Amino acid sequence: MSLELAVIGGAVVGLLCAILVVMFIVYRMRKKDEGSYALDEPRRSPATQAYPKPGAPHHNREFYA
Repeated sequence: MSLELAVIGGAVVGLLCAILVVMFIVYRMRKKDEGSYALDEPRRSPATQAYPKPGAPHHNREFYA
């Protein structure tokens, strides 16, 4: 009798642990998605230099913060 109760108790505890792990994974995935949205700003390529080389023509562009 006690062996059957131990097996049933172990199965219940294992099921509860599995449910908690799934809930935690879903929580982390939803939290990661919060606040992530696409901006309409163009992405700069890594080859673009922030400062012009000496002697290069200067472009008068305004940047707004």
